[in-house]
Amino acid sequence: MAATLLPELLLALVGAPGDAFVVGGAGIVLADEIDWVTPPEREQLNRLAALGAHYAALEAFVEAAGGAGLGGLDMGSAAPPSLYRLALANGISELLDVFRSAILRIESHLLHLPTPPPLLTVQQFLLEVCEWETLLPEAAALVGEVEGRGLAGAGIMRALSLRAHSGAPAVQSCAQRLLWHCRQILFKQLESWLVHGLLLDRASEFFVRRSDAAGFDGHALGSAASPSPLRLGAGGAGGGGAMLDWEPLEWHAGFQVSLTDLPPDVSLPTAEAVLFIGKAVRVLKQPMSSAASHQALRAHAEILGFSQALHRLQAAEDFSAVQFDHCIETMRAKVSALLWDLVQHRCDLMGQFEAIRSYFLLGKGDFYQLFLDEAKALLAGEPKPNTAEADIALAFQQSALKSTAETDPLFGALALRWMPADRAAQPEAEGGPPVWHPARCTLMTVPRGDAWDGLFLECTVEWPLQLLFPPEVLSKYGALWQHMFRLRRVQLALEEAWATLQALQHRKPEDDSLPRVPAALRAALSQERQQQHHFVSNMALYLSMDVVDASFLQLRSAILSARDFSAADAAHRQYVDSLVSQAFLDMKQLMLHLEDILRRCRELCTLVQRVAEGNLEGAAEALRGISKQWRLKQRLFYTMLSSGRILRAPALRQLVTRLNFNGFAERQASAGLGWGPAAAAGGIGGASASV
Repeated sequence: MAATLLPELLLALVGAPGDAFVVGGAGIVLADEIDWVTPPEREQLNRLAALGAHYAALEAFVEAAGGAGLGGLDMGSAAPPSLYRLALANGISELLDVFRSAILRIESHLLHLPTPPPLLTVQQFLLEVCEWETLLPEAAALVGEVEGRGLAGAGIMRALSLRAHSGAPAVQSCAQRLLWHCRQILFKQLESWLVHGLLLDRASEFFVRRSDAAGFDGHALGSAASPSPLRLGAGGAGGGGAMLDWEPLEWHAGFQVSLTDLPPDVSLPTAEAVLFIGKAVRVLKQPMSSAASHQALRAHAEILGFSQALHRLQAAEDFSAVQFDHCIETMRAKVSALLWDLVQHRCDLMGQFEAIRSYFLLGKGDFYQLFLDEAKALLAGEPKPNTAEADIALAFQQSALKSTAETDPLFGALALRWMPADRAAQPEAEGGPPVWHPARCTLMTVPRGDAWDGLFLECTVEWPLQLLFPPEVLSKYGALWQHMFRLRRVQLALEEAWATLQALQHRKPEDDSLPRVPAALRAALSQERQQQHHFVSNMALYLSMDVVDASFLQLRSAILSARDFSAADAAHRQYVDSLVSQAFLDMKQLMLHLEDILRRCRELCTLVQRVAEGNLEGAAEALRGISKQWRLKQRLFYTMLSSGRILRAPALRQLVTRLNFNGFAERQASAGLGWGPAAAAGGIGGASASV
């Protein structure tokens, strides 16, 4: 009897039930018709035969994965197969091969015995199978989890990683081997991305993937996007001729790290480094001019060396996260140095930063003074929707012809544009602002002015400087320009109000037929204008000298000492973030107080003009209202700055010192009076003296 039952048992172990062992509710069990075995023998045989059910489940998974892989060879397949499931299936198949070999050895051993062993002593001949009593159920549970939860990619690797830390040595060893199979796919994807800049990931399992939000389709970027300051030019400051067919927005928004697809033992900083390397390789592999051919060959040789480092890691039986991180960091450093060589070779980087400072940060004062004079009449009225942009652009270009901007070769990259405020919140596809427009950055608040708030400055950045000017950085530059330009307009308006008041003071009765302005009203207007001008001019000086000039010196030093692209990019981002922070554009409440302050300044300038035209009715009362509101907002603004809750040293101290010259603002704020003696306010309505 035992002689016929043992072969049936061996077949059942490899998932092939027969007459003696059948498929039951609990898997493969000994048939009830076999009634001549004792209960202990039945229990032992059923325990061994249960491995056959797990074997069958694993074999079905291997066959299903293999069939899916063959079906996925069709590029038109709607659901590409998971490469990591295929790798897992290969590992499971390898595991089943080892199990079958163990069964064959047992069968060979039994065939050479002179007499079959008693059933109760079968287990001593199945010692090789005993370790599988833990291994096969665990492998079957893994497969069930993969199929039940639809795991793929990093999900499979995380499930294996948990089992690789099991306390059972057999399970731990098996999970590590299965992880090795899955990592072969990971290393192939890494090689494709790090060496060739290509994503071989039809099933979307790699942790680097194309960004859906950027509107990318395959390797082509949306060509219907709005005009971009990242447009390719005809060659940088370093020359180079016609440029390549490459969209720079791909560098900034074309790819991203998917946190849900991050494999175990791969940290987020390492994943970000992998993302950077692949993007850099895509840039370095673009065709270059003949002048850069030597540089291109050097870059190509360096990049090909990445394959050897990856192959060494791939061939290792045990994965070392430390070695992997070191390898990726070494690649990142090399690629960053190559990118830096490319930027330095093809363009005048500091010249570009100087141009940004001159125009976006109002560093070229003579040009902007001429522009505001040229556009004075235009900016004083309401913009005409159909011609506003063309009108302001004409004044912008004419001002350049009369200033030092005429000889600046980088001025041609600038364009002043206007967009109505009602379009600022619309999507770009519906006529809204582009991705780099200041209105797109919700983390900054620029004080509003008038109907010309839709003005914004656009700059065509030459290749390869687009790598250093992502949309979010350009958005911050645009916000800084709007803030400083609006502040400069208010400052100029207050200076013109001073000229008007001086003309009123020296006007003679016989000069014209306009009503005479009371001396007390003129004095009160002059004092209010002087105090407002003190505030606005010190804000402007603070931004231009304490913020822009001081930060630019730090940027220059960092760029000159930079040895790779990453260091230069980090220095530039820190510079822009520092400008935004020290200009307090990220503090909405403070900017709203400043907006109210500047509004009162414009109201005062309008009132001065009205008085100069002879309209004195209600002027004294209007001045009282302006003065009261201005002092209130100024006191709140200064109190917030000096409260100690804003940590923006040393710039904050410099601004407070400017506003609190000789301790005047501090005394007025503590007294709750604002700026300006109450006696002057009380004499506003007097009309005994006149000019």
